Amino acid sequence: MAEKDSAGVVVEEEGRDGDQALIRSYLRKSDLRLLPVTFAMYFLSVIDRNNIGNAKVAGLAEHVGLQGSQFNWVVSAFFFTYIFCEVPSNYFLKRLGARVWLPLIAVAWSVLVACLAAAQSYGSLVAVRVVMGVFEAGYVPGFIYLTSFWYTRKQQAPRIALFFSAGMFAGIWAGPLAARLAKISGRLAGYQYIFVVEAAMTVAVAAVMAATMRSYPESAGFLSEAERAAALRMLQADRALQAKADYSARQVVRALSDWTVWAYAVIFWAAALGGATQAIFGPSLIRAMGYSATRAQILSAAPSACGFASQLLSMGLPRVHRRFSVWIMLFSAAACAFYAVIATVESAHVRFAFLCLSNFALAPNMPLVSVWMANNVLGVTKKGVAAACTVMLGGIAGLIGSHIYRDRDAPQYRFGHIFVCVCNALIFVVALVLNLYFRWENRRRDRAEAAADAATLSSEQLEELCDERPDHRYTW
Repeated sequence: MAEKDSAGVVVEEEGRDGDQALIRSYLRKSDLRLLPVTFAMYFLSVIDRNNIGNAKVAGLAEHVGLQGSQFNWVVSAFFFTYIFCEVPSNYFLKRLGARVWLPLIAVAWSVLVACLAAAQSYGSLVAVRVVMGVFEAGYVPGFIYLTSFWYTRKQQAPRIALFFSAGMFAGIWAGPLAARLAKISGRLAGYQYIFVVEAAMTVAVAAVMAATMRSYPESAGFLSEAERAAALRMLQADRALQAKADYSARQVVRALSDWTVWAYAVIFWAAALGGATQAIFGPSLIRAMGYSATRAQILSAAPSACGFASQLLSMGLPRVHRRFSVWIMLFSAAACAFYAVIATVESAHVRFAFLCLSNFALAPNMPLVSVWMANNVLGVTKKGVAAACTVMLGGIAGLIGSHIYRDRDAPQYRFGHIFVCVCNALIFVVALVLNLYFRWENRRRDRAEAAADAATLSSEQLEELCDERPDHRYTW
């Protein structure tokens, strides 16, 4: 009977006959060391980047004197640097190790979040948000890259989905937490306590991460020698990344010139745009429906709860039907329809209900496309660059999304809703194109396999071929 690991994934019968029990133990120990702390940190990173929206509802704009579209530019300032620091951050992660790099960037961005409380002008808010983007840029691609050192491609799927669910989980708590912090009586304005307290929470988790995380299985002291050996045999069989692999400039070029990498990135961009706009503007959209500021903060938890539920659901979807493109097309089509309803109806209650449904449909596509990319892109450096490029376009989504919900469009905000609707239609089309291409390419490789036998190539040659190696078949 097949065994399952601690995330519910069937443990493959890879390697030697006695390995299964050791691999189960390895996965249990690794999950306990990596997943809780990285989940908690992503939860806080989403709160830290989006609490500007909660601060606005709590009085930031009036206190600082923001006018017109200045708040939108404060929001988007974060993404100008976030976009360009994804790839360099993964380079430093590989050089320094996740145990050093991820807590380091977390402390840096949390200090900057606290600085937002001291900002007294539009210019200072923009400046702090710009520098924040430099450090937050590395966390998501860093986690995706990190999992490739510890897990096989099948084992990555539920763990990446669980990681992304932390973003929606943050949305559940961000509004109620901000509403409570804004009511603290003290020397600071209510919105300033939002920044200060949430920054302190991030520093605390960063300290735990630095103390408990390990960068690679090879250096993990919490594993026994037998567990480590069994895990490395499993990872080698799955062509997972190795800590000893060198940085390859050729693979950087391969990643940047591979159109499928950019296709994944476009899907991530369009999915992230919907998620980012709801996280930042959700309280404002709900307040425009006629609710008070405090009530809007609290009600903003409901759409996020729907998104959190669907992201948890996405952890098991590849086990039901291992065709990522099919799930992505299904969810994007639903989101497109739901946003069309929000943009056209007048009733506030109906708009709120469909806002919840739209979040349910939006949420799974980011983890699904991330796992799809991680399954299909091979090569140590190419996978790291591809992960960074994918999340980089997510930063561009945040930059654009910061300007689609404009004050002049209140209370319906039709322009923003239609924009997200079109983005989900784009997701459907790109996923369909990738589906058709990968099926064609797999058939072509099946026909050419005799002429291009992978057994005749060295491990170094196969590594440099990345996903173009002749024995690789794409998941579609």
